[in-house]
Amino acid sequence: MNYRSYADLSSDIARQLSRLQAGNFDLIVGIPRSGMVPAYMISAMLNRACTDLDTFIANGSPGKGMTRKVRGAAQSAWENKRVLLVDDSFNSGASLKASLARIPQECPCDITTCVIYANPAPVVGVDMYLVELEHPRAFQWNLFHHPALADSCLDIDGVLCLDPTPEQNDDGPRYRDFLTNAAPLHIPTYRVHSLVTNRLEKYRPETTAWLARHGVEYDHLIMLDLPSKEERLRQNRHSSHKADYYRDSGCRLFIESEVGQATNITRMTGRPVYCVDAHQMMTPEWASMSAQKKGQVLVCMFKRMARRVVTWLPAPLARQARSVYQRLA
Repeated sequence: MNYRSYADLSSDIARQLSRLQAGNFDLIVGIPRSGMVPAYMISAMLNRACTDLDTFIANGSPGKGMTRKVRGAAQSAWENKRVLLVDDSFNSGASLKASLARIPQECPCDITTCVIYANPAPVVGVDMYLVELEHPRAFQWNLFHHPALADSCLDIDGVLCLDPTPEQNDDGPRYRDFLTNAAPLHIPTYRVHSLVTNRLEKYRPETTAWLARHGVEYDHLIMLDLPSKEERLRQNRHSSHKADYYRDSGCRLFIESEVGQATNITRMTGRPVYCVDAHQMMTPEWASMSAQKKGQVLVCMFKRMARRVVTWLPAPLARQARSVYQRLA
């Protein structure tokens, strides 16, 4: 899974800034919605005016702030000679082609099309692309509004809604009130393959009612069939419960909120997990590197502690300890 965050997007644009500068563009136009994010990033880096496609089509006035002088700002969109039309990614080119078709023929501007992420070359149908990125790919700005959710597992608490506070999480009336009135976070646009949660089975009615009220569509709701919160804590199946279902489901992605569980699910399944709290796509390769780094840190800590202990020992024991330490090192 090739994932890009907002931070990745900014870095990828910055690395290609010289190419963008060479175009000497007067106006940056973003294709709503996903194209607006890179369009504004590019306009800020180039210090050029920016607007959306509809305003450009209507020959409206590009907006600008009060604190910075924008280079070459014109009163109307079509007064700009060189225009960069931006979208975030390019697959078939249908979206970009449809956007170009909407621009009136009488528009006098010289329009250059640009996408940030494109399929590996050859790329036909766009004037400029910044980064080659193979499928499957996912972006932080549209992860919950993508057809790939039909092939994904999602946690509920911390993903679809806020986590309960310690006071709310009493496995009693306060918790039932939380389940009924939980504040929504990421409400998916597309139907989800499976919702996999550590909520107890006895809370299914409250959970399904909340999901229906907020328009969350899904095929499966997987809950823990345990009698109490205490038993759930005793068994400590928080990660394995989710990992076992994810592995057997055949889904391509799991979206989890908590960093520790996300890491464990990745290691247990060998499949990618997107961590909402960390804004990070955790892959099997990442999990392996993380484990190696953790092991290296523990070894360094052990060596540092061993050297300190040696200084506290009497001279004869210290010499023996140094000899053993050198052999182990």
